Amino acid sequence: MSEENRRTIAMCEECGALYAAFEITAGEFRPIGQRDGCQCGCTEFTPVDDDSGLSLD
Repeated sequence: MSEENRRTIAMCEECGALYAAFEITAGEFRPIGQRDGCQCGCTEFTPVDDDSGLSLD
């Protein structure tokens, strides 16, 4: 993982759980601290819109 990976909030495409995540490549997200993906078993994530009001800061 590169220092250039952007931190964001990503949502599991199956159950909707939210995770702090790294954007590994354009459109590919990896939850921080969850090597195997979501607790429901899904490994596909969608970025949360900046307009959601959620923040990692």
